[in-house]
Amino acid sequence: MERKLYLIRHGNTEGTERKLFYGSTDLPITQSGRQEVEAMRRRGLYPESEAAALYTSGMLRTEQTFEAIYGERPHGRIPDLREIEIGIFEMKTFDEVLATPLGSRWLKGEMPEFDFPGGDSYEGFFRRVNRGLETLLKEDNPRVIAVLHGAVISAIMEILFSGEKKNIFDWTPSPGCGYEIHIKNGMATEHLEIAAEHEA
Repeated sequence: MERKLYLIRHGNTEGTERKLFYGSTDLPITQSGRQEVEAMRRRGLYPESEAAALYTSGMLRTEQTFEAIYGERPHGRIPDLREIEIGIFEMKTFDEVLATPLGSRWLKGEMPEFDFPGGDSYEGFFRRVNRGLETLLKEDNPRVIAVLHGAVISAIMEILFSGEKKNIFDWTPSPGCGYEIHIKNGMATEHLEIAAEHEA
């Protein structure tokens, strides 16, 4: 039996609009972010929620994005799929992170498996996300929809499609966008983008 897993990134927040690094800060989506998500919903870009298993990470921005797409539908929350915690770089700009020795090495690609001081380690984050992914894959429903975060979706895609040799940045969807993943016999076989028209 083929199953489908839909991963949708939350809408724009102050963090994405100001190009800040953030993860554990529980930011809401902005008014413009909500409007963008609602416009994508009206264009029919999101999967139908009827008879699907529905989830968020439980963080405010995923809850608000879910509501903008699906209204007040009951849904589960998976704390293991909350965004990566970036410790001392939380709510910092690119230039501020680049100005630090550790941040500079990370952004230049010298430390791809980076442990954030005061936040998540690379291994710990992937281990946590993998636990959350297992919850989604164990769901007894052929259609699962989850509204999550950029780094979390990227990590899931890296786990499921490791053979494509992309890194976590390559997989990151734009706010409000994401992936439709086809799963057969427990294995991810194909992925399609959920993307705004101008990105298609």
